[in-house]
Amino acid sequence: MSNSKFFLFLKKNMRWYHIIGIFLGALFSYIYWLKSGQFSDYILKNNIFLILLWGIIIGYVSFDIIFSSSRKIKKQ
Repeated sequence: MSNSKFFLFLKKNMRWYHIIGIFLGALFSYIYWLKSGQFSDYILKNNIFLILLWGIIIGYVSFDIIFSSSRKIKKQ
């Protein structure tokens, strides 16, 4: 996949609310890791990269669900 196709894919599928969701998910997961997960025995809580990845995925999906459902309501 060339760069132009990749950027076209991102432009088509990434909206401003996805970027905000990714940022907030990463921020809150980092704060969670600082407060409780840093000294935990569980692998998901202990590893900063896994908890950030989890936060990014949850932020992206949750903001996508919220804004896509609000758009569907406005269309009706």
